This record gives sequence, C-alpha cells and structure tokens, in this order.
Amino acid sequence: MAAAVIVLAGCKNAGTKKAQQVAEEPDAEQLAAAAAEEMNKLIEEIEADEEISARETLEKISTAQTNSLLESVEETLKKNPDAVLPFAVVENKPGFNGGDANEFSKWVNEQIKYPQEAIDQNLSGKVLLQFTVTKEGDVKDVKVLRGVNEILDNEAIRVVESSPKWEAGTLKGTPVAVNYVFPVSFKLN
Repeated sequence: MAAAVIVLAGCKNAGTKKAQQVAEEPDAEQLAAAAAEEMNKLIEEIEADEEISARETLEKISTAQTNSLLESVEETLKKNPDAVLPFAVVENKPGFNGGDANEFSKWVNEQIKYPQEAIDQNLSGKVLLQFTVTKEGDVKDVKVLRGVNEILDNEAIRVVESSPKWEAGTLKGTPVAVNYVFPVSFKLN
C-alpha cells in the first residue's frame, strides 16, 4: 500500500513544468485513510447484497480488518525487521516448553517465592507485566504496567526475567519479536 506524491518541478531549459514522481513512505494517517476507504467500499458491497446475513457481514468486515492489519504489520516489518509486534497480530504465537502462555503461567507459579516481607505486611494482588519474546526466544524488556507493591512487583519481574527460552512467534513463517502482557497473582492463604 505504497503512496506516491507528485511534485511539480520547474525546468529552466524548456521553460515548462515537469511532473516528477517521488516515492514517499506512507504515514499512519495515509494508511488509516486507505484502510477506511477500503472498508467503506466493502460496506457498500454488503449493503448492495440484500441476501447477505448478519454473520456473513461480520465475517467479511472482520476479514477485511485482519487483512488490512496484516498489510500494515508487513509494511512495518519491511521498514524495521526488528520491530516488536503485539501478541494479537502474529500467526503463530510464541511457545513455552512445548505449550503456550498457559504453560508459562504454570511455570511462573512454580517459581514464585512469596517474599516474607510481603507476608508480614499482608500484601497480595495482581502484578501486570509487559515483556518481549525476541526472535531468538529470549525474554527481555520486562516492566511493570500495574503494580501492587515494590516487593511483589520485584518478585514478579525476577521470575519472568529468569524464564527459559521460548519458541519464537512467527508471521508468514518468519520469526518475529512479540510483546506480551502477563498477570502474576499473589494470594495469601
């Protein structure tokens, strides 16, 4: 979905203006406008078809949105092969120990050591972390999105940072870095 801009340049030798095409990368507004235009065309097609069901309508719109998002993601990866993608857009999610995020959740629960200081202070709650699974399967850039208390936040970070390698997520068969948002729960019995 590349955009081009036509620039009128003055040519001294002929005294006329010559159109020169300059390739320019589309910005977010151009991509959004093109996606909106495609969606409007699709909606017009759907409205013209009186036989179409609500389910078919939703499926067509969903497919169009997904295709548009994938095109945008592919453009991003062409510009920056090391871009970190949101979990929702990769075709094959990163795997952990032969499983998925549920397997990782089990592993985290086995590794958590409830800090004595947190027990003494009767601290509990859910720490919401964000991290990246790299193309190589390493966990990096672990940070707290919503914390409970520094003691519990640090324990959640410690455990996630100590994660063994994952199987990288892929998009069109190519390994990609994937962003995760992951909750770590602390409950006192």
